[in-house]
Amino acid sequence: MNIKKYAEDDSFADAEAAFTTELQSLYRYACYRLGEREAAKDIIQELYLKLHQRRASEIKNIRCYLYRALANNCTQHARDKKRLEFVDLSSLNELRADDIVPESFEQEQALISRLLAALPDEQSEVIRLHLHGECTFAEIAEILEAPLATVKSRYRYGIEHLRRELQKQNLL
Repeated sequence: MNIKKYAEDDSFADAEAAFTTELQSLYRYACYRLGEREAAKDIIQELYLKLHQRRASEIKNIRCYLYRALANNCTQHARDKKRLEFVDLSSLNELRADDIVPESFEQEQALISRLLAALPDEQSEVIRLHLHGECTFAEIAEILEAPLATVKSRYRYGIEHLRRELQKQNLL
């Protein structure tokens, strides 16, 4: 099923089908973004309701709309909970080799959050959307309203930065 465009069709059924197709990726992205499964479920429900309130003809690219709306909802949730933590690279000094092999989703999420928190927000968001949201770089460029080349370089710089820090700590 092509979930990319619904500009011609005003029926909610097609938009709902796209939502259902993307549901697992949306949920995974929200979990890694928020770090809480229940909060991710709530945010996904809000996204579904928001989608239901929009006319399908107003949405040019349903997949990009879903991820942009989800990213906005996650950001708002974090602001509401005042859970934004600004972490500098010194937090990586506390990582141990044992931390690299998490035993549960929560440990994995905490590790990934710690690593991504050391990056600029622009880089970490591109990495999350690409890895957890399974978005292409072109889709990420549309979601973030940034040039494609900028999105690709943010991803590359972010991954290189993480690799250097992990190697510096002898964790890779």
